[in-house]
Amino acid sequence: MGLSFHIDFDGRCEEAFAFYARHLGGRIGTLLRIDDAPMPAPPGLLGRHVLHANIRFDGVELAGGDVAPARYRRPQGFCVLLGLESEERVRACFEALREGGEVVLAPRPTFWSPCYAIVVDRFGVPWKLNCGS
Repeated sequence: MGLSFHIDFDGRCEEAFAFYARHLGGRIGTLLRIDDAPMPAPPGLLGRHVLHANIRFDGVELAGGDVAPARYRRPQGFCVLLGLESEERVRACFEALREGGEVVLAPRPTFWSPCYAIVVDRFGVPWKLNCGS
């Protein structure tokens, strides 16, 4: 059995996944645009929008796609938890994700981690960054 997240984007899925690949070290696997599909585009979407994409981070997959503006809701009720190997890596990922986003909790030590942070990125995706497992 596999488990992953699928995140709806407001027309910026391709931009978000390119950003994640560049700054978080993920590798984009699939990127299917609506133009690639045999069926007509859903109302409110154009052919350049992403129907489905996935990106892998050390064997863990994050999936996503664009939805019509009338259907889009900013993600809530969950965070993508990214476990990182060092405090420096937490801080570097935090700095990238905070640009144009919203800082919820700046990097700091906690009783469970030497460095922990929470940020909502410019694409509206909430992240928790944790040093250690």
